[in-house]
Amino acid sequence: FIGKANCVTCHNGPRFTDNSFHNTGVPPVAGLPPDRGRIDAVHQVEADPFNCLGAYRDGDVAACGELRFMVKNAPQLIRAYKTPSLRGAATRPPYMHAGQFSSLDEVVAHYAKAAPSVEGVSEVHPLELSDRERAALVAFLKTLSE
Repeated sequence: FIGKANCVTCHNGPRFTDNSFHNTGVPPVAGLPPDRGRIDAVHQVEADPFNCLGAYRDGDVAACGELRFMVKNAPQLIRAYKTPSLRGAATRPPYMHAGQFSSLDEVVAHYAKAAPSVEGVSEVHPLELSDRERAALVAFLKTLSE
């Protein structure tokens, strides 16, 4: 988690999340509408007339720094999804943004392989973990649900 796998880069702090957005090369799900992640979401938020800069806002524009300074067109936003907390992860399958994986073993296998993203650039590099290390990582993740 902290060593070779380096999960702690994104899954850190008391909630085991950096609350940021990352492209981890997760494949799209057949039959679901295309989902380009953060890159599309920021434009939806910006276009919402009820956002803090919109015509129907109910707050002070000065308190809307996050929207005014939001990165909107950076390539790292393509297929980037918010890092989930790992607390209780074993009790919340399926995993990844659209339920691409049914078990923690499949999630760890995805990160071990680190397939390229179908769009944008994946931030994940193949994990060079032995079968024993992969099993230990899955076992550790399960302890976060106890």
